[in-house]
This record gives sequence, C-alpha cells and structure tokens, in this order.
Amino acid sequence: MRYALLGLALAVSQTPAWAGPITPRGVTVPVSCTGPVVADARKVAAANKLKLGMLPATCFGQMKIYDGPDIQYVAVAPSASCPRGKMLDVFGKSRAGSWYSYFEKPVCGAGLVIGPKNQWGDWMLTIDGRHYDSRGAYYVQVP
Repeated sequence: MRYALLGLALAVSQTPAWAGPITPRGVTVPVSCTGPVVADARKVAAANKLKLGMLPATCFGQMKIYDGPDIQYVAVAPSASCPRGKMLDVFGKSRAGSWYSYFEKPVCGAGLVIGPKNQWGDWMLTIDGRHYDSRGAYYVQVP
C-alpha cells in the first residue's frame, strides 16, 4: 500500500502545470510581458531560433488548441510595418521535439482567438477578425 501511494504521488508531481484544460473558444488569448509563461516562451524561442520570440519587446501568451499535453505560445511584438502597430506569431512543438512557427512569417495583429472550425472540423485561428487555417506547412489567411 505504501508503494502504491508513493507511485500516485510521483505521478501527480510529474504532471506539468500547463497540462490543464483547452483554451476557451471565442476568447482572446491573454498576453503578458512578464511572468513564468514569458520566461518559458523566451527560452523556447532562443533554443529554437524563433525570431519574433527573441525580440526584447515581445510579450507572450499560452494556449492549448486541443486536449493533451501540447501547448502553444502566442508571441506579440511592436511593429512599425503593421497598421495597428503589432505583429503576432504562434509557436508549437513538433512531434520531433523542436518548436516551430505556425506562420511562414509573423502576421499583423495583436489579438488571437481559437475558432471557428473549418469545413473539416479543425480549429482555425482568428487574428484581429481574420481567419487563418493550417494549409501545408503553415497557417494561411482564409480568403
């Protein structure tokens, strides 16, 4: 009995804090410029050479599109070339273990919402009212 309890305690302590529920749909993913999510995202960006995430002024949010252990980081940084002054990227972890960008290059925008679903039932990303869907290697704007 004692070993069973130790095993249970060990299993609970190894569950990552981010393995919680999926991100609510229709709600903008909160972004912050300080805190543990930002520290973790900066480490991921530096280790994987994700350019937008390596800029000092970049702020981050964390989301989960689907159930399971996988999380994504939303990176938002100032941009003089974007109409609203912000650009955005999303970083996800590949099955090989490295992190990658969801977009070929960051897109203009400051707020990301998960949804709606596309015609195949997969979740799209909505950035400042524009829908993006996974097509090939990257998410692209849906016409």
